[in-house]
Amino acid sequence: MLNGARLAWAGVVLLILATSARAAGWRGDGSGLYPQAAPPTQWDIDEGKNILWKAEIGKGQSSPVAAGERIFITAEPALLLALDLKTGKCLWQKENGYASLPPGTQVPARPPPAVPGCGYATPTPVTDGKFVYASFGTGVVACYDLEGNRRWIRHLDLPQVSEFGRAASPILAGGKLLVSIGGLEALDPATGDLVWQAPEAKPTFATPAVARIGDVDVAITPNGDCVRVSDGKLLARKLFASTYTTPVVGAGVVYCVGPPAVAVKLPAKAADGFQPEKLWQFGDLEGEFFASPVLLEGLLYCAGNDGTFYVLDAATGKLVYKKELPLRSAGGKPGTEPANLYPSLTLAGKHLLVGNDEGETLVLAPGREYKEVARCILDKGSGASPAPDGKVLLLRAGKRLYCIGEK
Repeated sequence: MLNGARLAWAGVVLLILATSARAAGWRGDGSGLYPQAAPPTQWDIDEGKNILWKAEIGKGQSSPVAAGERIFITAEPALLLALDLKTGKCLWQKENGYASLPPGTQVPARPPPAVPGCGYATPTPVTDGKFVYASFGTGVVACYDLEGNRRWIRHLDLPQVSEFGRAASPILAGGKLLVSIGGLEALDPATGDLVWQAPEAKPTFATPAVARIGDVDVAITPNGDCVRVSDGKLLARKLFASTYTTPVVGAGVVYCVGPPAVAVKLPAKAADGFQPEKLWQFGDLEGEFFASPVLLEGLLYCAGNDGTFYVLDAATGKLVYKKELPLRSAGGKPGTEPANLYPSLTLAGKHLLVGNDEGETLVLAPGREYKEVARCILDKGSGASPAPDGKVLLLRAGKRLYCIGEK
């Protein structure tokens, strides 16, 4: 656990990952923590164990988002779907291609390039419980009510910065809809109008984290830029750098897994041009990291694409333990096809979920020692992150969405 001095900062610098109790998007509130969830710890596609339903949704890498009795998810190239949580039945689906834009909208002759592993339907939708917002790698952003009535749709004609496509998900913060299209942009959620742009805050493949410093909402990008949500003012630059993982925040500290893993203490007030304090840096992470980490009870959990699992002490940056996971990975274990640990780490109730893009998921008990609870299998996988909701777990696998629950 963090020591008393660090915990005191929690009262001075209150960091929160969601601006509304009902807002839900990628990794829930962005942290990957679903402490109230209680889904099963075991499932198996061959036996049909705890598979409540499966639904055809199409290709895509976006994660499902549960809101009430509905699930929202996107599919290639520009579909937004709503499914019934209990049955998996498709309630509605909406096309958001260039042809759906208002007459007279100037668009490119062709969409920006995106490789198959990223595509245009990698950003996860976000909902405030009344409306759902979706952005696509084409630069299109749209808003619908929960019944599928379009509120607005627009195209941001901005250059694509990332090499392989756009993957950052939209987020709601401080009364704004934040998207990472050309830099960091804020839209009016009610109209889709552009409120401000922060072109210096260049996007990566990861989603910014939302935090509150004092009484000010800020967005912290994977590249370590801190942007004030109210007006797009850049408060600090290059706190750290990450291409694929989203920062996580807690107790006045923001953590990034690049590698290296870095912990930076934020100031008590969101002053212009503040100078953050680096608490520690752990440089012994090997290879690439695509899965965003989880911060839980003083420990930072990280999974490398080579299949190595690291647990760091969040206060000191010391290695608690590391473990080669029994998952197919890019490490190329003999006799197996390589897989990628693209899905981000997720806390589902009392257990951590660590998985790959081939449908394998490890269920682990968090703590200072490695403890495997179960190893679960689906027929296919994806780069989408798990989405627990109450007593069920939503997992994207190939062209399907699975609902896992006790049978």
